[in-house]
Formats: sequence, C-alpha cells, structure tokens
Amino acid sequence: MSRTYETTVRLAATPARALEIMTSEAFHVARDTVQGAIDVRVVPLERDDARLRYEVHTTRYARGLTGENRSQTESSVTTYEWDLAACTAVWTFAGEHGPRVTVDGTVAIVPDGEGAVVRDTFRVDVKVPLVGGQAERLVISEMKKGFEKYVRVLEEQVAQG
Repeated sequence: MSRTYETTVRLAATPARALEIMTSEAFHVARDTVQGAIDVRVVPLERDDARLRYEVHTTRYARGLTGENRSQTESSVTTYEWDLAACTAVWTFAGEHGPRVTVDGTVAIVPDGEGAVVRDTFRVDVKVPLVGGQAERLVISEMKKGFEKYVRVLEEQVAQG
C-alpha cells in the first residue's frame, strides 16, 4: 500500500518564470543543499521545444531510524521529465534501498491571477512486509519537514528576479 502527500505553493511569478526556476540547476542545488545534501549535480539528458529530461544526483549523509549517520553517505538519483508547454513534470527517485522503495511524483505549475501555483504530489511505496506502512509514514513525515525549506528556496529564487 502506498502513501501520497500533496502540497500547494503560491508564487509571485508567472508560470513561465516558475518553470524556468524549477528546471534550473541553481534551484535543484539550492533545494537539495538546504535539505542536507553534501553534493548535488544536475545531469542534462534531453531537451527539445516540448520536453526536458534531466537527472539530479545527490549525496547526503546516511539516515536511519535514529537519525543522521555522518560516517556513511548515500547516493540517489531523481529523474525529471517536463512537458514544457503544459508546465508539468513527472519524477522518479532511485536511492540506496533499490526496488523495495518506490518514491515518485508529479509537479504542475498553473496560472493564479498574476502569479502561479505549484502543485506537487509525492507517492511512497515501501515493499517490506510488516514495516512497510511505518516506513512510508516516516518518509512522508521527512518530506513534510523539508517542505518549508523547499518553499523558502522557491521564494528566494523568485525574489532574485
């Protein structure tokens, strides 16, 4: 059984500007760094007038049920595929836990008066008998904690013009 978490952020930016920010290397580096990453690299895969695909490679200190373990690191790759005309994306996360843990989601940027609304959906599915549901709740809880930092980075990027 998977768990889903949805967020909405209102921005003082047009959808085109919000898309420009959210597909920039600077945004991904700032967002992941403020959330504890020790290394972030954006790797372009494909771009044309309609579509943009790229990966965000992140290294952070290992996390366990007792918190952060600075003696070990974990690497992950998040792959984004944007429909540029629709201002929507799908993304998938691949981390240290392999196929036992699926984390993916969507992003939609829609007009809102003179600004834009960013709607994010996160889905977590942990395929471990007995503890999967508890692990899903823990992952969603961590995502919720990181949401304020995500919003702050978005707003700072908008303010930079």
